[in-house]
Amino acid sequence: MKKIFAIIITTISILIFVLSITIMVLGTTATKNNKLLYIGNYSFSIIPTSSMEGTLEDSLFPGDIAIIKKGSFNEVEIGDIVVFQSQISGLNALIIHRVIDIEDNGELITQGDNPITNPQPDSGSVLESEYQGTYSSKISLLRPIVILMFSSRGFIFLILFFIILVMLILEIVHIMKTIQEEKKKLDDQKHLDEMEALIEAEKKKIYEEILAEEKQKNQTK
Repeated sequence: MKKIFAIIITTISILIFVLSITIMVLGTTATKNNKLLYIGNYSFSIIPTSSMEGTLEDSLFPGDIAIIKKGSFNEVEIGDIVVFQSQISGLNALIIHRVIDIEDNGELITQGDNPITNPQPDSGSVLESEYQGTYSSKISLLRPIVILMFSSRGFIFLILFFIILVMLILEIVHIMKTIQEEKKKLDDQKHLDEMEALIEAEKKKIYEEILAEEKQKNQTK
């Protein structure tokens, strides 16, 4: 049972590590190409800033992984959270903000949920060519790992942590396996001793029966 538990923990650790690397690679690729990388109809966007912090159920916090669904620009509604291409300080960037209005020509007016960092709507409207997808859901459980992963030292620490964790778990599995083998040897030895004792007892019983028969014969004579 303990061995199975250790294997499960090791597997989960490896899966989390692989997921972290995948998120890192896909996130870097999306940032470099200024375009979401979809797997089927879904992609994801890692929330790097506090611009979407708020009190709404779907408000997003730094480290959240937002699941993005590939959708139609014409189906976007007011209140939806969308990902779109933009520029920050002259550099290409992917922005995830909420749609607060739709102009007559269909272009989207967006704004972050955080009233402190984003008190005004975003400058410029979102064109159909800039639209990347619509928010579907989020994963918040991995928030501490994601935040750590996207810091320069944190990512190195994360790799070392998982390597040490896997090595530790493998060592625990090895120790438990050794203990089980030693226990099996002791059980086998105990069983062997019991068999030898049983054989000796049976020999003694037979010997006593033979002596009793000999004694009875002598008395008869």
